[in-house]
Amino acid sequence: GQFSSTLAEYTMMACSYFAKNIPRLIQQKSKKDWTKYDVLELRGATLGVVGYGDIGRACAKLAHVYGMRVVALRRNPKLCFGDPYCDKILPSD
Repeated sequence: GQFSSTLAEYTMMACSYFAKNIPRLIQQKSKKDWTKYDVLELRGATLGVVGYGDIGRACAKLAHVYGMRVVALRRNPKLCFGDPYCDKILPSD
């Protein structure tokens, strides 16, 4: 679809937002507090995609570049046979 890549970029930005705890970073920056804190790494994490249509596949494509594992849910998983961006495809029933 027309907005698939934009929505996929937004999805990956949201993953980074929470993995890197951006609210805490902003708060610490405003207080000039440079205390270190742990963040999550997206590489090696698993992205679950509910509805592996055009938008879901665009998200999987970006997640694949990040080095993430992709598990997708699709009504007809046979349609995704051999998809290079998805590690596992499950039926929705």
